[in-house]
Amino acid sequence: MKAEPPVKIWIVDDDPGYAGVLVDCFTGLNFEVSFMDSGEKALRELGHSRPDLILLDIRMPLIDGFEVCRKIRSHPEYDGIIIIMLTAVGEVEDKIKAIDIGANDYVVKPSGLSQLFEVISRVNRFLDTQRGYLQRIEKEKFSALKGTTNTLCHEINNPLTSIFGSARILATRLAQAGEFSDLQREASNILDAAQRIRTITQQLARAIRVVTTEPVPGVTMIDLDASAHEE
Repeated sequence: MKAEPPVKIWIVDDDPGYAGVLVDCFTGLNFEVSFMDSGEKALRELGHSRPDLILLDIRMPLIDGFEVCRKIRSHPEYDGIIIIMLTAVGEVEDKIKAIDIGANDYVVKPSGLSQLFEVISRVNRFLDTQRGYLQRIEKEKFSALKGTTNTLCHEINNPLTSIFGSARILATRLAQAGEFSDLQREASNILDAAQRIRTITQQLARAIRVVTTEPVPGVTMIDLDASAHEE
């Protein structure tokens, strides 16, 4: 199984000096990083690509970070994008406004190693939280699918058992009568069709018992031993 694609991070900042530090840092950490020097470019690019996380500067000409964040949050299809605003030191009102308009968090623009590490820490924290949420949702979906499939197989097998029994009795009595060859063929067809349905439900039940594990983060594998224990 192939690993998941790298996390996509956008750096949106009109200051190439600040942005360059962040681009180099997150590229070195194996993120897929894109730099955009204006809010307009970021909004246009959303029509073609979608990041997992945006580091968004507040102070930009024409369209500032607040307006970019507001426009992104106005589209429900972009709800899953994490937005972390980049603020200057001491801009308390900006921090409050950023959260009010839908940003996930804010960090001080890095001017040294300690602030750079803080940016990295915030990004990883939100990505870890998002991964945990998505994994939980997938587990809940799988659990619901397994329960529904088991119920469906049970509901099908109950009348199927009656069909088998009735068709066998009919085939036996027709054979004993020594005639009604057309009816005998129809009884045989009923048995064949019932057997095909039973095979399908058995295959479905076995398939849903497959238990997946993630021995390497981001790589899903099939645990055949665990699946066998489920039998």
